[in-house]
Amino acid sequence: MALMPPTGDASARIFREMDMAEHKFRVGQSVQFFPDPGVDRLSKGRYTIVRLLPLEGNTPQYRIKSTADGHERLVRESQLGTG
Repeated sequence: MALMPPTGDASARIFREMDMAEHKFRVGQSVQFFPDPGVDRLSKGRYTIVRLLPLEGNTPQYRIKSTADGHERLVRESQLGTG
């Protein structure tokens, strides 16, 4: 069962912090992006975590920025690694 976000500024902030605690990577961290099959393989490479995004189901999501060309994309945690 998914948690429902509470109402009110303080309660909503705490809910977001709890949600973000599920993320493995942190803002500013350098990661390797491994795109899914069928996605442009040239997008594979080093990125920096720009923002932690809410869970999609049970999957943490991130906004990442390419260190090579500055391109940003939204990705699932399963597409990232530290290698």
